[in-house]
Amino acid sequence: MQKIIGSILIVAGTTIGAGMLAIPIISANVGFILMSFILFCIWFAMFYTSVLLVNVYRYNSPEDGLNTLTIKYLGKPGAYVTGVSMLTLMYALTSAYIAGGGDILRTNLEHVLDLKIPPQLSAILFTLLFGGIIAFGTRAVDYSTKVVFSVKLLCLFLVLGLLLPHIETAYLSYIPTTPLPALATIPIIFTSFGFSVVIPSLVKYLDGNLRQLKWVFFAGSILPLILYLIWEMTILGTIESSVFSTILRDNAGLEGLLVAIKASSDSPWIKISFTIFAAAAILTSFWGVALALNDYIKDLAKDRPKIKHNATAFILTFLPPILFALFYPDGFVIALGYASISLVVLALIIPMLMLQKAKKIAGEKTSLLHYVIYGFLWVLSILIIVLQLLLAMDLLPS
Repeated sequence: MQKIIGSILIVAGTTIGAGMLAIPIISANVGFILMSFILFCIWFAMFYTSVLLVNVYRYNSPEDGLNTLTIKYLGKPGAYVTGVSMLTLMYALTSAYIAGGGDILRTNLEHVLDLKIPPQLSAILFTLLFGGIIAFGTRAVDYSTKVVFSVKLLCLFLVLGLLLPHIETAYLSYIPTTPLPALATIPIIFTSFGFSVVIPSLVKYLDGNLRQLKWVFFAGSILPLILYLIWEMTILGTIESSVFSTILRDNAGLEGLLVAIKASSDSPWIKISFTIFAAAAILTSFWGVALALNDYIKDLAKDRPKIKHNATAFILTFLPPILFALFYPDGFVIALGYASISLVVLALIIPMLMLQKAKKIAGEKTSLLHYVIYGFLWVLSILIIVLQLLLAMDLLPS
């Protein structure tokens, strides 16, 4: 039972990261009603495809990693596409979390020690202190996530408790006059449910128990959906849409969100709780992403014992994102801009193709209902890719 709870929290912890902080910011001009619909549709798509990938393990060993499965069912071309998507996404996210976590660590150390710390040193310290947990395997990430996730929830509930009394129902009924703001949020909302990368790690951790795994991914993904909806209702319900948009124009990113939250409540606990929550959100997501990347590298090198070794895999997991975060930050900013395209390939397209091939080999048929859902998933995949490209070319307002 402890493994199941830990696995649920790894899924939820990987999901509730930077996306949780970004969602209210991008939905200022969208409104609660439309955002709730978008959140539900994307949650359903991500949960359904996680079950598809879990079902692929009906025909395979729980020890098989994503690279092993894609070579088996999609051949080397499919494995190459998956590999590029996986490594681009995971290295970009790991680099972003190292940079963000390092900044938070540096700020706190400077406050406590009263001295200036170079950002390069804080990034390395963050990786060694918190990334080192990955070297001890999924069980260590399980226990660590339980502790930090509990702190994260406590701080989130404190922020919600301080803001909920200030909700105005009239603010929640806002609907934009044009669908463009809502469409622009879809790629970012999609990446906010990026838990599918941990599926192979958890399949191995739970010894391929399909029933437990399906429950883990349902509970682990529905928890973030519920919290996202409550979070959206609280933020969008306590500050009027046009006022929130004005604040965000004057204060970009998280600073704007914090200003908006403080404008809704004058409690001194707001800033402290929100700061701890933001740090914990980055940390749990960092662990989930780094664990998935580490296991994927081991699977890629399963026929090369020297590379598969824990120490070598650890270095290959963290050295590239550290170097890029320190010396080529723009490269990973660009990669993050296309993160949703990589995730579409990994989370939506690959599970559908692999399960269909596995069923065909096993001589099993697919029901009409599944084909209908596959149609929805293909439409969503194409929509996200098109929207992301339009955003990258500045043809859609972000």
